[in-house]
Amino acid sequence: MKQFVALFLSLLLLAGCGAPAAASEAAEAPPGAESAAPAPSGRAALPLENAWIASLADGIAAPILARELPPAEEIRAAYLWLIENVYFADPVGLDAWRYHGDPDAPPPYLENRALSPLRFGVGSCEDFAAAMAVLLRRMGYKAQYVSGLTISVEGEFVDHAWTVVQLDGKWYHLDPQLEQNVVKSGRVSFRYFLRDDRTMLADHRWGESLAAYYGGAIAPGQRETILTELAVPACPEAYVPTPAPAEVSLPGRPDPYALRETLDAEREAWLSEHGPPGPIALDVTPPIYAVMPEPPK
Repeated sequence: MKQFVALFLSLLLLAGCGAPAAASEAAEAPPGAESAAPAPSGRAALPLENAWIASLADGIAAPILARELPPAEEIRAAYLWLIENVYFADPVGLDAWRYHGDPDAPPPYLENRALSPLRFGVGSCEDFAAAMAVLLRRMGYKAQYVSGLTISVEGEFVDHAWTVVQLDGKWYHLDPQLEQNVVKSGRVSFRYFLRDDRTMLADHRWGESLAAYYGGAIAPGQRETILTELAVPACPEAYVPTPAPAEVSLPGRPDPYALRETLDAEREAWLSEHGPPGPIALDVTPPIYAVMPEPPK
């Protein structure tokens, strides 16, 4: 067992939901951004900077879009994909993008944190939230990563991340990782699907509510960061109707040996042709870390 744990931990590059740099929210496509043909709905996929990560999301989005569902049903399908296919654990292979393109062009935070769920089926709350946003953007929806807090099983607020999406001109909250946490008897109740601010405030804090929660424990500059760089669109009402509960099959614990083999194979294939890449800093630190109060000394 100790060897199993040690090997699994060796795959992990960062702890999540307890492990921010702001996510890239640019509306304009940056130079070299990856875009795709319009979906059957006519919505064009929103651009990403990293072509390989875009292709991972596109591969997941394609069968959903091919069904030509109403928009809310498309979002529901993407939400359920994460719940059924991503195991909650620390992310792996956060540098795997280096072996599928330019090794010296790191993707922005949002895309880098989406990588582990989309490619390896494992991730923390930050990775669920990033993957949700990236997948929805590639499906043609405006979506934003939210950095904040939620209530732990011990009853205390802890760092967390989720997503908001724009549907029919209105913004709604989505929290697939916390939804996965509350699945009972193999049924998802959509407790955190297309929700409004009032509902989410029962167990989440972000934006003004986050600044109020921290109060005088944070510096004025940190408060300003919360209200500007970490700002979230208002979600004044929940989407109606809430989907009926659905049967889901939750993912099993990933095999660390298989993950190691996959990572090694991708790395070796690239190294054999290009040689080792130089050192580089990854943008993978959750934004909430920059505004959390300093621990007492």
